[in-house]
Amino acid sequence: MKRKLYRPVFFSLYDFGAIARYLEAMAAKGWLPDRLGNVVWRFRPVPPQRLRFEVVFFPDASGFDPGPTEELHTMLEYCARDGWTLLAQWGQAQILVNREEDPVPIETDPVTQVKVLHKAMRRTMLPANFLLVGIILFQLWMEVQTLLRDPVEFLCDSFRLGMLPFWLLLLGAQAREITAYFGWLRRARRAAENGVLLASRPRRTSWWLLGLALLLLICSSLGQGSFLAVWCGCTALIVLLVRLVQGLMKQKGASREVNRAVTIGLCVLLFLGATSGAVAVAAGSGLFSSRAPETYQYGGHTFRAWQDPIPLRVEELVPAEGIQYSTRAERKETFLLARSRFSQEALLTQPPEAPELSCTIVEVKARVLFPLCRDFLLEEDPLLEEEYRPAEAGPWGAEEAFRLYRHGEPLDRYLLVFPGRMGEVRSRGLELTPEQMAAIGAALKTAA
Repeated sequence: MKRKLYRPVFFSLYDFGAIARYLEAMAAKGWLPDRLGNVVWRFRPVPPQRLRFEVVFFPDASGFDPGPTEELHTMLEYCARDGWTLLAQWGQAQILVNREEDPVPIETDPVTQVKVLHKAMRRTMLPANFLLVGIILFQLWMEVQTLLRDPVEFLCDSFRLGMLPFWLLLLGAQAREITAYFGWLRRARRAAENGVLLASRPRRTSWWLLGLALLLLICSSLGQGSFLAVWCGCTALIVLLVRLVQGLMKQKGASREVNRAVTIGLCVLLFLGATSGAVAVAAGSGLFSSRAPETYQYGGHTFRAWQDPIPLRVEELVPAEGIQYSTRAERKETFLLARSRFSQEALLTQPPEAPELSCTIVEVKARVLFPLCRDFLLEEDPLLEEEYRPAEAGPWGAEEAFRLYRHGEPLDRYLLVFPGRMGEVRSRGLELTPEQMAAIGAALKTAA
């Protein structure tokens, strides 16, 4: 026989009827709860038996209490007279069990029950729900700001692009939870006046929305599975550590205020540390790179050099024999847009006048987005006093060509517009001839 059984639960605090029926079914199978978490409940084995459960709300209780308060002890003593004993606590919900076939109910006044339950909801669940809505709205605002700041990078990143509908689905699920509760509360108050305690209804819409959000998150992260694994591992570790510290403080008899302050502070510190640590570990271990780089020494330090295949090399434009280069290629793609970057940079050990070349290609799959991307790439930078000015497009084989100017002086940086795509070219140490322009334009026009 298993020593412990862990089951995920999806109850809200006011699902008292569903909670009681669920525990009765588990008891009939030989399992009783001994630890109730926010998402997972732990059960211990017992002989299968027919038990009766009731959920009683005590608004002054807290999950941070080291044990039942004096007022709760008094209430439990009254319950014990009719055979009800405390089995477990779930925040302000007290789970009581009775072995009699038809026990005397603990609560007999539906009006009082609804008032007490709503008081408990106002102190815990509702503030948490509204806080979560605020966090989701903030995340949506951040995503929209990122989209407006750099639409090309946003639209070519499957993970970033998936975050908009992901947060919208979470917002819909959370809004459904809140409206479902207030809808139940309105009906329950009317039913209580007629002496009936109204049970809650199943909220399938919320779980469907959450399921779709989770599926979307997984699909959006397929190209970044390593980082997602690191992030999920850090999140699980945070939850375990916080729960461990909270439980130890309760065992040591720490007050509710001390336990709450330490738990929240630890959660914030661990979250900030895990976020920066996950990014650092992922970057240092090459999780963001398609292939491992080589290394070389210069000035007593170690530097990295990549050898990715690229569609156009400096050697195809000018003689560059004997010069050692680092070549990098990167591509991001969604159903809306693809962005490819490739560069060829001389190693630090090479002559400083060695020619270099880097290009960025933006393929716009949704025509409606083409003006947005074009305007973004041509946007002026008032801080650096940079602006693109029209240039001759013929040598490049492009529909339009622009050259970047800084403080009124031309730079070796061009933006080329082709049908359905745009290419940005940066060069160093190259005096571009019409033949070289044509070769670069042809590569940008056809490269994937």
